Amino acid sequence: RMGPVKYHNVIGKIKGSKYPDEYVIASGHLDAFDVATGGVDCGSGLTSVMEAARMIKKSGAKPKRTMLFCAFAGEEFGLLGALAWAKANKDKLGKISNVFNRDGGPLPPVGINVPKAMYQDFVKICESIKKIRPDYTFEVKESKPSKKPTRLGGSDASVFAMEGVPAISFREEDFKGYNFSYYEIWHTERDTYTKSIPEYQEQAATIMAIVSLGVANLDHQLSREGLYE
Repeated sequence: RMGPVKYHNVIGKIKGSKYPDEYVIASGHLDAFDVATGGVDCGSGLTSVMEAARMIKKSGAKPKRTMLFCAFAGEEFGLLGALAWAKANKDKLGKISNVFNRDGGPLPPVGINVPKAMYQDFVKICESIKKIRPDYTFEVKESKPSKKPTRLGGSDASVFAMEGVPAISFREEDFKGYNFSYYEIWHTERDTYTKSIPEYQEQAATIMAIVSLGVANLDHQLSREGLYE
C-alpha cells in the first residue's frame, strides 16, 4: 500500500544490577534493501546481536549496567530508527559506555582498536576469547584520537558518534578464506541468508556477548578520553 508506513525499533533490555542508568548497546538494523531478503545486510548483524542476548540471558549473568539489544528500523532509508531513538533518549547519551553496532557482513571479529584510556579495560575483558576458539585470532590494539563526525555515515553507529558517544566496532577479516565479498551482494538480489557463514556468525555472536557483557560489568563507565580529537 502507499505510505507512509510506520516503522518500529525493537529493543531487548537487561536492567543493570548496580548502575541501571548507565548503558551498553549492541545493535543491528531490522530492515533490508528491498530487492532481496537482507540475509547479510543486516541479517548477519542482527542475528549476532540476538544470539548474544540469548546467551547472556541463558548464562544467568546479572550485568552491572543496563544492556540494550537494539534492532533499529529504517536504516536503509536514512538511519531513521537510530535517529529517533537518540532524539527520544538524549538524557541517556552521556551514560553510554559503547555502542557495538554490527552492519558489515558475516565476517568474524578479529580484534578491536580502542583509545589508550580504554586499552587496559578491553585487554582484561577480552582475555578469555582465545581460550574459547584457539584457531581464531583476536587482538586489542591502541588507537589514536579520530575526528568526531559532523554528518551521518553509512550505519547506525554514526548517529551515536556524532553525539560524542563511543561507537567502536570490531575489526573483521575473512581469515579462513571463504572469499566473501560484501560488495558482490550489497543492496542486490543476491543478499540472501545462504551468503552467511555459520562458523563466523557463531564467533561473532560469542564475541559480542563476551565483550558487551564485560563492558557492562566494569566498575566504571568507559572513559571517553582520547576518543575524539
